[in-house]
Amino acid sequence: MSFHIGRLRPYSAGEVKHIKHSEDTRTLQPGDIVETLDHVIQWDEDCLSVELCERWRGLSDTSCDQALRQTFNSPSASVGKDLLRSLEERQSTENAQSDAVGQFLDEVYRVPPTGILVSEEDLVLAQEFFLDNSVQIMQALLHYSLAGGFASPRIVRTLEAVSYLVPHPRHGDAKALSGSLADTLSSISQASSNRTFSRLLETLQFVLDVMGCSAPAYGRVAYLLPGGEGWRSIVRVRLLHGIARWRTEERWKREGVTQAGVAISQEDLAATLAAFSTVPIWCLHRLHLPPSPKQARAYLAVWRHVGFYLGVDPKILLRYFSSTKTADKFLATAALHLFCDDPAVSGAASEFEKTIVRGPTIPILVAVSNRPPLYTSLEYNIALTSHLLGPSLSAHLGLPPTPLAARVRMHAVLFAQRLPHYFARFYPRRAWLEKRRAVLREGMMRSVRWNLGLRRTTFRPRTMVQDSREHPEADAEGGDIAPGVAEEERVKPDPARAKVLTKMWSEVWAEMIGICVVLCAGVGAATFVTLRAAVYYAWT
Repeated sequence: MSFHIGRLRPYSAGEVKHIKHSEDTRTLQPGDIVETLDHVIQWDEDCLSVELCERWRGLSDTSCDQALRQTFNSPSASVGKDLLRSLEERQSTENAQSDAVGQFLDEVYRVPPTGILVSEEDLVLAQEFFLDNSVQIMQALLHYSLAGGFASPRIVRTLEAVSYLVPHPRHGDAKALSGSLADTLSSISQASSNRTFSRLLETLQFVLDVMGCSAPAYGRVAYLLPGGEGWRSIVRVRLLHGIARWRTEERWKREGVTQAGVAISQEDLAATLAAFSTVPIWCLHRLHLPPSPKQARAYLAVWRHVGFYLGVDPKILLRYFSSTKTADKFLATAALHLFCDDPAVSGAASEFEKTIVRGPTIPILVAVSNRPPLYTSLEYNIALTSHLLGPSLSAHLGLPPTPLAARVRMHAVLFAQRLPHYFARFYPRRAWLEKRRAVLREGMMRSVRWNLGLRRTTFRPRTMVQDSREHPEADAEGGDIAPGVAEEERVKPDPARAKVLTKMWSEVWAEMIGICVVLCAGVGAATFVTLRAAVYYAWT
């Protein structure tokens, strides 16, 4: 199974160049047909060269890093702090406009330039598109962007260093080194799974903030501009990346680890932005709900705007995120360089390097299994991840094959999830669609807050996860929110509003089911009368 990216010239099977390693791209010429990780592309100037990626790997987010180092004396000093508020308070008390903190705040308080700034028309279209396809987009982000995309060797080494989504490799943990799925599952503790689930929820809140689900003025760009709720979430995540980069560098230095480039480099940031902007569009095609070109452009425009405040170099945004065509080529070739730039591809890696527990794929799928509201099984989640990633990348990540029965159930569930889209396409009463959007917009945010323990995260650094050398079989400690944070981020429950939303959601489903039943009954009655008349006239 291959996925064609962009327009391809006519070609024969013998012309296809199967790329297994990033270095193989050095000899490619414009016009070559390339296949990698089930993606078929035509190599051109929109594709990333290995030389460009190597240059990006040496570039971090300098203004962010310098501001954090000027505000905190160590990464541990930032634990439990609202990073953006800490920088703003330091700026207001010391009134130093020319220092690193002042320069960073000046940078993030700027309005994005033309070509990056999202228009209100695109924003409204992207928000409606997101709400109409929220189930599928969340599946794409979870099963492809996070479980799959974050499993590239370079990103895994960073995730391990800060124990984010995946634990730091334990000393003497034989089960974690075995590579078998059963041993991998047994090595994931419930505490670790709960930490992973909590961090996934925080990522989901970030997405909802970006798409305006927490903004009071829905459809206005202001929430994504300086001072807006969406803007604050983006900048806080950027600062959180800076703390993670600082922690990673310190841990690598302490353990004597040598890595090419910097942690969370411009390559990583741009690839992560593509995982949130382009991957959902790809997955909607694979889920048989292809967006219109206008919807895809609008959705990309929002995330291009987000990328400006997230610390992605504006030159990268303007060059590779200006259109869906260039964004598609960017993601396909970025994945090639991220996943195929490791010894494991050529078979030279150790068994530890190959084990699937090192990546976040299985830990993420375990963390979301058997949880409300869907209570999907691990088998189902593996089947869906494999379906979205494709066979090559699934095999590369060590995902086990799923039984036929599990795949049939998966496709049945995916079809049921598409029914509201088919209904909305033909049902003329727009008020039904607007009610569905309103419930999803508020309901998803309420669900996230409830699962986070009735709090709204401000993306504060957590405590570091510490493994025990004396007792490697014991659960790792740390990785939790700091004392007092839960109280600061607490939100008040509103059971009365929850009942209203539940009633509205029931009405949405009742109207859809009722119309479908009436329609089916009408079609059935008409068919019966037609057949009866045909039989009557045939016998007379």
